[in-house]
Amino acid sequence: MTKPTTLVWMTCAVLAAHTGAHAQNAGTGTEDRASPGRPIEITPYVLMGSASASGAGTAVRWPIGSRFGVELETELKRAEVTAINIALSLIYDLPAIGPVTPYVAAGLGLERFGKTFYQPDGEPLHGSDTGLTVNAGGGLRIPVNDRWGVRSDARWLYGSGRDAPDQWRIYNGATLGVGGKR
Repeated sequence: MTKPTTLVWMTCAVLAAHTGAHAQNAGTGTEDRASPGRPIEITPYVLMGSASASGAGTAVRWPIGSRFGVELETELKRAEVTAINIALSLIYDLPAIGPVTPYVAAGLGLERFGKTFYQPDGEPLHGSDTGLTVNAGGGLRIPVNDRWGVRSDARWLYGSGRDAPDQWRIYNGATLGVGGKR
């Protein structure tokens, strides 16, 4: 399967999972951006950063309290190994500054990374490994209307394991709000 095809299928799977969850509880909606009635946000994005942190992905954020949200991210990164990575983060919205809502985030995930095995009498072998990652950072969400907006996010990622790289990445995306009101 090609990389663009994988990304399209990954996005469709996230949207399908969201549709089933959303059908169970439509919510009441409110004008307060920090309320639990705000929409579930789906953000397809492109990312760039350190050498092993460029690619594309999708983030889905579910509101769970007045200022908290849980976010599931899937990414297709192009590095030594092209792989799909996944992370679950807790998001906390800071007080809005005009239309802009800054937030902080922290979470855990699984990431695939490249690894080199050295042989005593030959060429090095290139392989891959999967490790646990911890992420921390924040960003800005800017609603354009009740259904869509834009978002920028910066994160530092620390990989567990001897060969896991530390990374930073920045992503920008368009956000679609489903259910509720911004």
